[in-house]
Amino acid sequence: MKKIFLILFCLLYSNAVADVYQAKSFKCNYYYVAIGEIKNNKYKIDTSKEDKMGFSYVNIDLINGSAQMVGNGGTANVTAIGAQPSGVHFVEMTSAGNLTMTTIYPQEIGYNSLGQKLFSSSHSRHMAMINNSLPQQYYGQCALME
Repeated sequence: MKKIFLILFCLLYSNAVADVYQAKSFKCNYYYVAIGEIKNNKYKIDTSKEDKMGFSYVNIDLINGSAQMVGNGGTANVTAIGAQPSGVHFVEMTSAGNLTMTTIYPQEIGYNSLGQKLFSSSHSRHMAMINNSLPQQYYGQCALME
């Protein structure tokens, strides 16, 4: 009985993991953010559960390491990295010289109202404004769009 359970668990887990690494598009939404700002020569961290943000990744090609990020600011070409078992990573260097990175983890966390599979995700912005650091870390989920 233990063997059967172990085999079923492995099959189900490998199926969920395969979805992340074979996906061609995701729609991501973030509902929690932590922002660091230097005050009195130390980081002060502000957090919010109300700061909602979202964007999509389309045309994901892990073999060639490419994808496009589509948001309300337009479309950007990004580097896509399939890093099993930690997830799929998307890296962008903005025209202002800031770095953003998104990870979609293979952890399945349910389904949205459209029946699309949801995966946990984090999005980081490594920013500097007028020589002042302003790092941001977002937490949320990405829906598999296929």
